[in-house]
Amino acid sequence: MFRIYPAVDIKEGRCVRLLRGDMDSETVYGERPWEMALRWQAEGASYLHVVDLDGAVRGRPVNLGSVREILERVRIPVQVGGGVRTREDVERLLDLGASRVILGTRALVEPAFLAEMVDSFGERVIPSLDTRGREVAVSGWTASLRVPFATLLRDLVDCGVKRLIHTDIRKDGTLAGHGAGVPGELLGLGVGIIAAGGISSLEDLQALKRLSAQGVEGAVVGKALYAGVLSLPDILELEEA
Repeated sequence: MFRIYPAVDIKEGRCVRLLRGDMDSETVYGERPWEMALRWQAEGASYLHVVDLDGAVRGRPVNLGSVREILERVRIPVQVGGGVRTREDVERLLDLGASRVILGTRALVEPAFLAEMVDSFGERVIPSLDTRGREVAVSGWTASLRVPFATLLRDLVDCGVKRLIHTDIRKDGTLAGHGAGVPGELLGLGVGIIAAGGISSLEDLQALKRLSAQGVEGAVVGKALYAGVLSLPDILELEEA
């Protein structure tokens, strides 16, 4: 099933969108992130994508209060990430009610940690691969990982990863269009791919859905929903088609 994941990004307790991950380029869409989460649920979302932006930069969960408010209120599954660097972070978010926990920096830097988390939690953990071209960004997109792209992908497969999130940072928050811009190396890798970054039209989503046979199983949609460029009920028809 191809799935649409509305995004709820949290910075300083508020619901925001950033431009290409720049923490100084925020647009605030609400003081209570849980209200936006409930809106997307009411409009038919089957899954939410929630990120603690401050946590991603600081290397530890920061907006747990806001995350908890979302998890306590919504009835649909939620994947949560941002600053998850330890087993305790994973367990805390799962205990709060997260369906999946998104792993970033440490999981990419330390394959042994990722393997341990996959072994312990299976598909309830999901790594996030955020790229500028073939450059992989970490630490809230403030640094780059000095590991060859092919090596990183081999490590992900060897660790037993079944699904990952890929974000094209160059397009994220720009409404520039995604254009099925999933790196070719990911297609057919045997790992499910949730695509993100710049998705701004029904055509973007249709192009991604056409890659389902090669592993693309969903898309995170953010700025286009918040800016009113896309209507969630309209694009959710892709989940049923």
